[in-house]
Amino acid sequence: MSAERRFNAGLPTPHEADWRDAYRKRRNPRGEGPLYDPGDEPRSASYAPPGGEGVPFILDGFRFTGGSSTDTAEYPFGGLWSNEWLNEKPQELSVDGFLRGADYITGRNALIEALRVPTDDDNPGYIDLPFWGRFPVVVGESYEVSERSDEQGQCRVSIPFKRAGTSVAERSQGEPSQSVEDATANLANAAADDFEAELDSGRLDWKALRAGFGRIKAGLLSAIGRIQGVQTVLNSMTADVLGILGLIDLGVKSPRALAMTVFNSVASIVSGVVEIKNSVAAYGREGGSPVSPGDENTAAGGRGVPAADNERNALLMFLSPDESASTEAAATVAQEATTRAVKNLYRTAAFVAAANIMAGLDSPTREAAAGYWRLLEKLADGIDGENPAVHSAVRDVLSALSARLSNVQLRAEKTRSFQTDLPLLCLAHDLGCDESELRRLNGVADSFAVAGEVVYV
Repeated sequence: MSAERRFNAGLPTPHEADWRDAYRKRRNPRGEGPLYDPGDEPRSASYAPPGGEGVPFILDGFRFTGGSSTDTAEYPFGGLWSNEWLNEKPQELSVDGFLRGADYITGRNALIEALRVPTDDDNPGYIDLPFWGRFPVVVGESYEVSERSDEQGQCRVSIPFKRAGTSVAERSQGEPSQSVEDATANLANAAADDFEAELDSGRLDWKALRAGFGRIKAGLLSAIGRIQGVQTVLNSMTADVLGILGLIDLGVKSPRALAMTVFNSVASIVSGVVEIKNSVAAYGREGGSPVSPGDENTAAGGRGVPAADNERNALLMFLSPDESASTEAAATVAQEATTRAVKNLYRTAAFVAAANIMAGLDSPTREAAAGYWRLLEKLADGIDGENPAVHSAVRDVLSALSARLSNVQLRAEKTRSFQTDLPLLCLAHDLGCDESELRRLNGVADSFAVAGEVVYV
């Protein structure tokens, strides 16, 4: 990346602070004679393609648009609403102008050829405006050049631009040294150490500990119940989860060892989801196309299962872990401390699992990724951060995952409404979206009678 093109969302430096100076409008301040040489021409707008010369035109109108993406939550029963800032929206520039004169045709054709040169974040064009300065831009989807028979000797131009941003390659250069996998492993170790420190000999109640680990086991088994795949993989995940209480039954009294069984169990679930997703031999192409009816390795009745649904189902279970407490109130300080530590352990393990699943998502939609990220941040806020090592490890996971997701090509969801029932394959052809994606996004049950609002990418 050249030194000239370092991304900055701020406005460019204007040519002059006074609009008359920026426009080079001839004037006589205080009667002291002309400020500009009489031969100076007014400053014109121009567009220069990547590596090319600027093509001037007469500026007639300019619109600059920006904004912020916010998450607005509405609450019933007079709870009103809450707004949370998410990100700055991409800046867009709309330019209207003219080319006129005896040789305007030459300028018109030169401008069109300049606009045809491909632009992106690494190779932007530049729009230079008298009152704004020089913007690095990417040419928008549809520009227009129009001529009228009663306006001979000139043509109108209307050009949309997007402010050049940060390319995927440029983002990857700033990726943190830690991977998501290393960051989550460090968090697991820090949380296990913290769990052991919290439950020292005077604050550990074994009855409360066993009850809490039983609730963790039930929650993880519930997550496995939402996963469909080959029985051997499901059995392996289940066995690891059932082993959570096994160490307690064997008399193991190391809180750290018990904590690591929880992290190992969620790691087994995550790896199982990945293994099912990558089992092309068992499920046909990814997206859930059926395998042969006689295949005994399929999850249910010889039918293939969309791997993406397994990811989503498991991810949602971990992003909203069931932390229901025991119906019995804590009778002692040790019981209360143990229950609180077990809850925090489960919350941390769920955060680790969710981060690892999100890191492996293949081209999620922008809407889905934003929703998952909000839930993940909420889960992170619920983790006890009094231990500096745990707090730092949680921040490292979010930082590493943010960098990973920034390099993923996110797709925007679109919607269209159909009033009559249509076969799924016809919809897929009309929308230009793979039929497996339509099944996943819309939960299609009847492939021959699809109607209403259809979500596609």
